[in-house]
Amino acid sequence: MPSLVKNVVNWGSHRVQSPPVELCEICGKKPKFVEKGFKHPYCSRSCARNGQGPSPSVCILNGCRATGKPAFANFCSEAHAKEGVRQGQVDACEHCSTQPRLVGTLCISCDRRSKVGPRLRELKSDGTTFKNLRAQFLSEWESSGAVPFFDKAYEIILPRDIRSRHDQYRSQNHGYEEIRSFHSSQCICDLGFKDATLCDFKSCGVCSIIKSSFKSFAFGAPFNTGRFGDGVYSYRNPGLADRFATSCTSSPYRVMIACDVVVEPGQAAGIDDVAEEESLFVPTSDAILPVYAIMYTI
Repeated sequence: MPSLVKNVVNWGSHRVQSPPVELCEICGKKPKFVEKGFKHPYCSRSCARNGQGPSPSVCILNGCRATGKPAFANFCSEAHAKEGVRQGQVDACEHCSTQPRLVGTLCISCDRRSKVGPRLRELKSDGTTFKNLRAQFLSEWESSGAVPFFDKAYEIILPRDIRSRHDQYRSQNHGYEEIRSFHSSQCICDLGFKDATLCDFKSCGVCSIIKSSFKSFAFGAPFNTGRFGDGVYSYRNPGLADRFATSCTSSPYRVMIACDVVVEPGQAAGIDDVAEEESLFVPTSDAILPVYAIMYTI
């Protein structure tokens, strides 16, 4: 009898467990929506439309009936997203020019990369940007020494917050002009020779400037010092900037940074130039952007 009672008690305490409820992959709060036996990943179509998960709408590429996905800008796949850009259905990312814009003017991949810090992308020697930059560099060069040879150039891809600060500075200073200038410093790494990796040496002025966007110079200095005080000095004539382009590596290149600098109209017109200096001065790093890294030889 005691064993019978024990078995009855154990039988009564054993309950069949229901399968766990699968929650919406978007909001994570409500059960997934089941329609005609098919379980959708979202709890409702409105949740799918408002969230970041799969979308119930069709791919926006002309002629495609597959399901569009927010991760691909409402195309069904990366291939169709690129095709949509090629056909002009959507605007291209301003950096890669192949994927649709999803985060401001960037695609998701370029936006993620831009947040990790500045990086370099080599310009093709037969491209328009390379040719225009080379022509500008050589035409602005004025020096009693030898004429330089423009070997290669890299575009400096900056995080969005740095560009935003520069744009804000420009918009707050009405009447100022943005012009091209050149800046150089010592480069103690093989930048542009072996690869396009920015080094971590504190004494490498070029890499420090590019990585900090003029907030830090060689040996951690927070600014340049010159005839106008503390700030950033650059030159319209790259031949003058070349005086600071020192190198102590096996690389055959001298390195110079092409900049976009916002200055007062007087500086832009050359009124404030002194024959011995001809420098452009800005009091804050927000007024100047490193745009290209130029490798050249003399």
